[in-house]
Amino acid sequence: MEQANTSELLGSSREVGGDAEKSGHTITSSPPVASAPAEDWFAWLQVLGAFSLNLNTWGLMNAFGVFQTFYQLDLLSSKSSADISWIGSTQSFLMFLVSVIAGPIVDAGHLKSLLALGSFLTIFGMFMTSLCSTYWQVFLAQAVTMGLGFGCLYVPAPTIVSQYFHARTALAMGASSAGSALGGIIYPIIFTHLQPSIGFGWATRVIAFIILATLIPPLGLMKARSPPTTNYKLLDSSAFKDTPYILLNLGLIFGFMGFYIIFYYIQLYALQETRTSSLVASYLLVIINAGSLPGRLIPGYYADRIGSINVQTTVVLVGAILTFCLIANKNSAGLIVYSVLYGFSAGAFMGLPAAGVVNLTANKSRIGTRLGMTLASVGCGVLVSSPIAGAILNGNGGWVGLVVWCGVLLTASCIVMAASRVCKVGWRLGRVI
Repeated sequence: MEQANTSELLGSSREVGGDAEKSGHTITSSPPVASAPAEDWFAWLQVLGAFSLNLNTWGLMNAFGVFQTFYQLDLLSSKSSADISWIGSTQSFLMFLVSVIAGPIVDAGHLKSLLALGSFLTIFGMFMTSLCSTYWQVFLAQAVTMGLGFGCLYVPAPTIVSQYFHARTALAMGASSAGSALGGIIYPIIFTHLQPSIGFGWATRVIAFIILATLIPPLGLMKARSPPTTNYKLLDSSAFKDTPYILLNLGLIFGFMGFYIIFYYIQLYALQETRTSSLVASYLLVIINAGSLPGRLIPGYYADRIGSINVQTTVVLVGAILTFCLIANKNSAGLIVYSVLYGFSAGAFMGLPAAGVVNLTANKSRIGTRLGMTLASVGCGVLVSSPIAGAILNGNGGWVGLVVWCGVLLTASCIVMAASRVCKVGWRLGRVI
């Protein structure tokens, strides 16, 4: 479920009332580097490595919807939608949770070890998934093993890139974050085209071999520029007294909970509830991920000028309106248009949370800690959101209930994030926040 100028939760930012624009903040608190980075060819090799990491973390997570549909209709057809959703939501939760711990490991100078461990877990998990035939096997391989691997690989991408860029940080982060959108596009296409002809096992193994090939460059290319440090806190007690920050976190939790539901269920919805052909339905997730790419880049560019929280509040409102309209959307053309616009809104929202956290953190030395707290909070929300949606679908709510649940979450996100903005800068619309 795709980052404006960073890998999904990290984005460019601008301090409220300040003149200096900032971008590419990481969830770690690395010490400042003595001299400005050269931004040379070696720096762009770091971007290439980060691109590969995003391809095989967020990209695979954003592609889970194609597995959700296949499991529901074939491999795990005896299981409910809620049961199957736990696979994807647990995978996402573990990525967020482990990322909080992985930050200090990167700061301490153990980048290569973390990349090696994360690569092994991700590749091993996908290969083991190809051999699975029961629910508990898929859960252990795809949810637990791969989720832990994602957590090890996610943090190094924005962390290392931000160390090598200053003047063109936003450009570098945007280029590296494109990997998440590309993964969400190519992996569903590969699985959809290969599974009918060579079966689930080999279609999944083909993806595993691609992961293996694309995780080799980061191991060889990526190198930390900042010196090792152990000065890192997992908890900032002052955050619990910061009302705008608390409201922002609630808004992010509701927003991520809502946006991920459609990523998981759009194909199944199209097949069971509309007159859409199976061919068009199989590409809707791809279209959403394709739409998320400009959604990460364009709003992220303007967020530096009008404020990241302002942008997020707007796009989540658009997402809520689009979602409620989905109830009446029953044809292929309408679903394609919906998928493009929804993907754009989701990409914009998911790409800017870190920028909002930075703007609301007065003590910049605590940015890493607060971002880690935000990641953990969002992970808890993502863990339960899609299974609840599945339970609604299997119960009396049906598809209308699922769509309404998604729309309510996005509406709540909009309201709470607007409240965060008002608490910080008041009602004036021209304020940058």
